[in-house]
Amino acid sequence: MNDINPIDKELLDRLKQQIEEMAGLSLHESRGQKDYEFLTFFIEEKSGVKISLTTIKRIWRNEFNRLPHLSTLDALSKIAYHKDWLTLKLDLAQILTGKTVPPTERFLPYPDKPFEKIRPRSTHTRLFAITGIILVLALLVFKNKLFKNGIRTGDVQFSAKTSVSNTVPNTVVFTYNIDSVNARKFYIQQSWDKKRRVEITKGNYQQTDIYYLPGYYMAKIIADDSIIREIPVHIKTDNWVIAAHQPPIENKILPQTDWVSKDIIGVKPDILVSNKLDTKEPFMLTFHNSRDFNIDGNRFVFRTDFRMDSTGVVCPAVAVLIKGEYEYMYVNLAHKGCESNINVSISNRRFDGKKTDLTAFGTQMYGWQHVSIINRNKFVSIALNNQTIFETPYKKHLGKLKEIGFIFRGNGIIKNTQINRL
Repeated sequence: MNDINPIDKELLDRLKQQIEEMAGLSLHESRGQKDYEFLTFFIEEKSGVKISLTTIKRIWRNEFNRLPHLSTLDALSKIAYHKDWLTLKLDLAQILTGKTVPPTERFLPYPDKPFEKIRPRSTHTRLFAITGIILVLALLVFKNKLFKNGIRTGDVQFSAKTSVSNTVPNTVVFTYNIDSVNARKFYIQQSWDKKRRVEITKGNYQQTDIYYLPGYYMAKIIADDSIIREIPVHIKTDNWVIAAHQPPIENKILPQTDWVSKDIIGVKPDILVSNKLDTKEPFMLTFHNSRDFNIDGNRFVFRTDFRMDSTGVVCPAVAVLIKGEYEYMYVNLAHKGCESNINVSISNRRFDGKKTDLTAFGTQMYGWQHVSIINRNKFVSIALNNQTIFETPYKKHLGKLKEIGFIFRGNGIIKNTQINRL
C-alpha cells in the first residue's frame, strides 16, 4: 500500500483490528481460507454490504496500491465504530495532529474498551502530523459541503405495516418522506440482505415489498451508500414455518400437512423429493417461529430435541437461532469430525471453530440430540444431552425475544422445543 497516505493506512489498520476483535478472531497476520470466508460472512451480516472474498483478502493482506471503494470503507467503518469513513478519517487526523483531545466515543464501539488498545505506531507519528495538517484542512472543506447538502435523519419519516397477520408471504407497506435529503439515489432494503433492496424516489411516499419468510428484520432507508433510517419489521407466525432452499429453489414453504406429525416438526425425505429438491446435493431447511415472546433476552431457558436424516450432505449441521430486538444468539452443532466448521455467536461475542476448540459441539446428528441454552443475566450455558459443553458471558443486551429458529444443512426434524422465562 505504498501509494496510500499514512492516515488512510492507520485508519484501515484500526478498522481491521477492531473487526477482528468483534468477530472473535485472534489478532495475527497468518490467516487461512476459512478465516477470510468467515470475515466475509461477518461483514455482510453486520453491515448488509457484500464484499467479495478477493477484496477481503487484499484488504487484510495489504495487497493493493490504492484504497478500496468508498462503500467498502464505509461498511468496515460502520461495523467497527458506527461512523462513515470520512468522519472517522477527519477524527483521526485531528487526533494525530493534536487538534482535539480524543473523545471516548470516537474510536470506541463499547465504552469500556480503552482507547489505548489501538495506538498509532510511534515511527509514523511525525509523518502523520505533517500529512494530517494538510488533510484536516481539506476534509474540513469537504465536511462543510456535506453539512450544507447533508442528510438530516430527523427529517426522514419511515414506518411500515403488514398486509396480513401471522402468515407468509406478507406484503409490507412502507411509508416514507425523503424530500429533505440530498443524495443521488435512495433505496429501501428489507434487512441486512443487499439483494432485498428496491429503489425509491422523492415525491413518492409509499413503497410495497414482499417478505417471504417470517422473522424480525431491520428495514433501512439508504441514501447513496449511507443508512439514514432503520425501523423494525416483525413478520409474525402463529406456528412453525418450514422453508426449503436449494438453487434455484428459494424460500419454498413446506405446508403443515406435509409434516411428520403434530408432535414432530419436519418432513420426510420423500416430501423433499416431491418438492423438486435433490437430496443428494447440498440443501438447507429453515424453521421459523416469530412472535412477541414477552421474554427478556438476558434471562431465559431454551430447550429442544433434534435429529437429522442421512442424505448426501457430507457434514450435516444445525444452527439454533435466538433473536432479540438488538442482538442474537447463533449456536452451531455438527456431525462428529466436522467440528472445524462450527461457529458460535453469543450477542457481541464470536467463536470460530478454526481458532477455538469447539469439538464439544460435535455429535451424532442421525440420532436424537437434546440441547439446552440457559441465559442467567448475560451468562450463557449450553448443554448437549445434559452435559454442559460451553459457557460464556457477554455484554450487549439482546432485548425482548422476537424470533427462534433452526437452520439445517440437510434434512432435520425437531420436537419438544420451548423457551421460557428464567
